[in-house]
Amino acid sequence: MPAHPLLPALVLTYALALLFIVVLARVRIPQIVALIAAGVVAGPFGFRFVRTPEDVNTLSEIGIVLLLFTVGLDFSLGEIRRIWKTVLSGGTLQIVGTAIAFVLLLAPMESWRVGLFVGFFVGLSSTAIVLNELSARNQLDAPHGRLMVGILLFQDLCIVGLLLLVPILSGRTPISAIPMVLLRALVVIGAVAGVSRFVLPKLLGIVSRSGRQEAFTLAVVLASIGTAWISSLLGISMALGAFLGGLVLAESEFSHQAFADIRPLRDILSGLFFISLGMLVDVTLVFRMLPIVLAVTMTIVLVKAVVATGALWVVATPLRVAVTAGIGLSQIGEFSFILGRAGLDLGLLSPDEWQILLAASIATMVLTPTMLAIAPRVAAWVAGAARHVASADLQSEMPHLSDHVIIVGFGLGGQLVAQALRDLGVPYLILELNGATVRRGRRDGEAIFFGDATSPDALRGAGVERARAIVAVISDPHASAHLVIAARALSPTVPIVVRTRYRAEADSLVRMGTTVAVAEELEASLEVLAQLLARLDVPGNAIEVLLDGFRRDSTAIRRVRAPTSPLEALPPEIRHTPIASHQLQAGDWAIGRTLADINLRATTGALVIAIRQGTRHRPSPPADLRVDEGTVLYLLGDESDVLLARRRLTAGD
Repeated sequence: MPAHPLLPALVLTYALALLFIVVLARVRIPQIVALIAAGVVAGPFGFRFVRTPEDVNTLSEIGIVLLLFTVGLDFSLGEIRRIWKTVLSGGTLQIVGTAIAFVLLLAPMESWRVGLFVGFFVGLSSTAIVLNELSARNQLDAPHGRLMVGILLFQDLCIVGLLLLVPILSGRTPISAIPMVLLRALVVIGAVAGVSRFVLPKLLGIVSRSGRQEAFTLAVVLASIGTAWISSLLGISMALGAFLGGLVLAESEFSHQAFADIRPLRDILSGLFFISLGMLVDVTLVFRMLPIVLAVTMTIVLVKAVVATGALWVVATPLRVAVTAGIGLSQIGEFSFILGRAGLDLGLLSPDEWQILLAASIATMVLTPTMLAIAPRVAAWVAGAARHVASADLQSEMPHLSDHVIIVGFGLGGQLVAQALRDLGVPYLILELNGATVRRGRRDGEAIFFGDATSPDALRGAGVERARAIVAVISDPHASAHLVIAARALSPTVPIVVRTRYRAEADSLVRMGTTVAVAEELEASLEVLAQLLARLDVPGNAIEVLLDGFRRDSTAIRRVRAPTSPLEALPPEIRHTPIASHQLQAGDWAIGRTLADINLRATTGALVIAIRQGTRHRPSPPADLRVDEGTVLYLLGDESDVLLARRRLTAGD
């Protein structure tokens, strides 16, 4: 039996796509771009592995249905709710602003309908590429990362309305019919949502109880393609119906397993969608019009970056964060191609215009890793240029403190630091970039101020030259690095303690001048180890000594070398002898006893070499000295000796 002619074409195309993905990954070209490039080479304008892309388009339609269904499944309504005000206002301004900008740019050449359509096409950004790059750069939890994720999710949701607008912009549906179109759309959306909310969970529940994993996977495929088919029967696109089905099903208990089951099939078939896009690219025409393609690419990137930055800044986003996010959103998105093909089919774009827009869109995707790499530096430069006016207000607002701690970031980590310092009576001041967090902190009586700690002026206003220490508990490695550089320029000696995620980031921060860089990667692993050893009945003091040894040996937590002093001339055995301090608290066994009664040397091996009572320091204290609450003892000994001494001072063991 002869093979279907499509089969060898698909084999060759997938082989070419695999080659492109592997090779282009070495230069950080996104996978989507590699798939499109494979389509260009394999298509009718390339080596003609596929002479007519109609058959591939049929499979790619199924792929895009599965892609949008899983996007809906993975859609984080909780994340949108958390930052909904900024996302709703900033995202709306970004899309509308981009559309208006292109209406004005294209006014001399095209009608307002075409300009508006192109503006909406350009207004969407690539969720897949941006999320992948942010994850690779450890920036998903950074302020600009969280903001970009919210805007991307909002843009994905906007595709619902934009696809409904295309027939109106094309003139196929008169403007007077808009109320009826919207009413029909609401009815269809309600029907799809009802099926997804009440029918699909029951279907998946019945199938899951059968105990057959293959049946559950088949049910998920049926749910995705079924909602798409029902939508097409009711008059909206299959892709839109699939997205709505996944979005509603995301709130059910089956969403995670459904996503895991359908993802492999989605990746295989949705890849065909991007390959089929590449098959539409007429390489000869693109090269003939290359200057125009390059000009359109630069215009798209520049307009999107400026409009997105302005939109986010208007809604009270800090300028540095707004610029970083705006530059990161400057590419064209996957949903834009769905919108573009709808516009092409309805005559909003000519074939030549579609070729130019398609080639320029692919180029913006290729530029995404570079844009995200330069975004923090550009944002720092822009914020620096606009810094001085804001810093004057900041400095006048902040109190004049000395011997205080500057806390950068007021998430959970910053709140814990503030509470500890407050309990100990240590003055502190907080710098935070989230306006809502600042307002809540002010209501709670915290000394918290809206300020960018990467700015020397903000640090100067916070009194960094007079501060006892700086502690940064933020999830932005770029901001942490700029903070250290700015702080060291103002105060070479102030201790700087920074929390970071990975060991490599900690090493880099130490080289920049951080006093201590604590890597979450290491500390989380040590906590897991501690819990394991405790359940293996390893003594607690042995666990603490072991963990402290790992910390000392690790490159993830290092201390900057102290300034040269007479101690440098001492033998290393003496210079490296550990000295610990211990403050007596109310209820401790040692309170009211003399050093002779406590007898740490004989019972624990630790030696009391000095004490501090109030403001008075006493080296080599006499044996008859009686200690009281608040006395600080300086202990000489190794880790196990000190641990035993702490136990005796506290409980008398």
